[in-house]
Amino acid sequence: MNRFAELLDRLAYEPSRNNKLRLMADYFRSTGDPERGWALAALTGGLSFPHAKSGLIRSLITERTDPVLFELSYDYVGDLSETVALMWPAKQLPSPLAGESKEGRSAGDGQAATSALPFSTPAPDPSPQEGGVRRDAVNNLTLARVVETLATLGKTQLPQQLARWLDALDETGRWALIKLVTGGLRIGVSALARAHAAIPRIICLARRPRRQTSERRSGAIPAADACARPR
Repeated sequence: MNRFAELLDRLAYEPSRNNKLRLMADYFRSTGDPERGWALAALTGGLSFPHAKSGLIRSLITERTDPVLFELSYDYVGDLSETVALMWPAKQLPSPLAGESKEGRSAGDGQAATSALPFSTPAPDPSPQEGGVRRDAVNNLTLARVVETLATLGKTQLPQQLARWLDALDETGRWALIKLVTGGLRIGVSALARAHAAIPRIICLARRPRRQTSERRSGAIPAADACARPR
């Protein structure tokens, strides 16, 4: 999911159509199936999740932040995905002083306070399930897994699953996830007519070896023949 999020982020800030095609070709060339198939479907508007609406995203964020602050931020930013990605509260790791008890502070016993804060012994790492978010959640969260899970989840299960993913991802990942589930990519390649016309060239670029790409740019291979259809 992180690689797809990076692709969306770069496409959103890339004004050149040809450079957008190169970014997509590089992604498809270095990504295996079914990940790149789902990515192509997402980029061309071929994915739809009936229960994942913008109203659900708004409900999730207002449960975790001040609703007035969210509305003001949304009005200023103008994009729901970006606003939620920035405002979503990140999970905090337990403080090193979390083991200090009220009894240890109020007893006035230095030995009790020392035993409550064992500075001589390193504190154990937080549980991988701390806060309901596994440490390896981001590494295991692929685009294919997200799409397949969304396709099978019921309406009542969806909010909790989305919240877990948003907890696990960083700002860019949250932004890409919300864009994906709500279908509002708006990165310059989602218009069906334009994207479908570019798909054959994207696939050609992805399949072509990098050596041939450099030879075409240097003039060794004519541009018109670089992605010609086989006869």
